[in-house]
Order: sequence, then C-alpha cells, then structure tokens
Amino acid sequence: MVYLLDTNIIIRFLVGDHKEHLAKSIEIFKDIETAKLQVEILDGVLMEAFFVLTKFYKQPKNDVINDLKAILNLNGVINSNKTILYEALNIVENKNIDFVDALICAKSKLQGFGKLSFDRDVEKC
Repeated sequence: MVYLLDTNIIIRFLVGDHKEHLAKSIEIFKDIETAKLQVEILDGVLMEAFFVLTKFYKQPKNDVINDLKAILNLNGVINSNKTILYEALNIVENKNIDFVDALICAKSKLQGFGKLSFDRDVEKC
C-alpha cells in the first residue's frame, strides 16, 4: 500500500520539537528510506512544509530546500512528479519566488504548459 505523507510528519522530523512525534517520524523516515514504506508527497504538502519551516520556524531557505530534496530522494518516495518538484525547489532557490509560482514555472518548463498569471514572478521564470 502507498501512503500519503502529511506535512506534520515532515515538520516533526526536521524540527524535532515534539519528543514523541520526533521518535515516530524517525521510524517512519527510516522505513521510507529503505522502501519498507512507500509514500507519495503531494505538491501541497511539500509547499506547506516549505512555508511552515521558513516562515514559522524561521529556518534558512536553502537548508529547507536541501532537506526537502533529500526527503524526495528517499527510496520509498514514489512520486511520479519528482522531477517537477525538484525543479520547483531549484526555482525557489535561484529565483527567489513563491513555491506555487515556482511549481507553475516548473510544470511549464518541463511539460510544455503555457502560463496564465498576473504575477510577474511567474512571467520572469
């Protein structure tokens, strides 16, 4: 069975501010790393994790991006859109735009979609 991973598991794993949840999230990520557990990380979950970690927990953007890329790279993460999510994280890192705008840019670039937006950030990528 494939599971959908929620944002709070990622946050507890990366922040470690809740002892019981940290221990459980470490177990979950060990199982994901070895592919004993297969998960999909929805775009919105990745975006929410990025937002919470950078805005609420004030973690450095580049550290968060590296952590999220490492999570996406685990053997048990089976997203069919990993390349798009990696590209979106690269765009956020290099162009300093919002995650959702970067996701639009990544899908446009990698899958040939057109872009309709009033947002200059979307147009500049």
